Amino acid sequence: MECPYKLEPRLRRICVDIDGVIAEYDFPKIVKNFFGVDISPAMIFAYDLADVLGVSPHIINTMFQEQVYGKPDFIPGAIGTLKAWKSMGYELIIYSNRVNYMGEFGLAKWLIEYRIPFSGIGNGHERYDIHIDDSPSKLMATDSVIKLLYTQPWNTRCHNITGKLMRVNNWKEIKDVYS
Repeated sequence: MECPYKLEPRLRRICVDIDGVIAEYDFPKIVKNFFGVDISPAMIFAYDLADVLGVSPHIINTMFQEQVYGKPDFIPGAIGTLKAWKSMGYELIIYSNRVNYMGEFGLAKWLIEYRIPFSGIGNGHERYDIHIDDSPSKLMATDSVIKLLYTQPWNTRCHNITGKLMRVNNWKEIKDVYS
């Protein structure tokens, strides 16, 4: 895959989401454990699980609060790529909804505990050379030169009408294009 965008020849600022990009969770299993309801991955048609399940955001927040502090199941290639980028001097900014549950300090401790390379925690308001996320709306809300939409069941129906999102399916694709 060839990247249609060119970056300035300097160290990169890379913004990365955690859930759905660095770590994956078995959302059907989480829903089954919390609600006692069976759903398939194909039933997760949107990023917002409250919309998918027809429940309040408060209930989804409670469900996630029980999940976010545990040991992550890393997506293949994520940690290796982040370590390589960090060793090259790239600035790795974590931009995650987890900060709503853990706070910045708690999130930083969690990242360190599970050896996830990062340089800082951002709020999405800075400028980034590359932003990798599974949420189309989070990507479009940032000032990022390259917006990589990491494919997950909940974003496969994204129409990308602006043409500003570049879909990636795994970390090998990301690494092949941007390392």
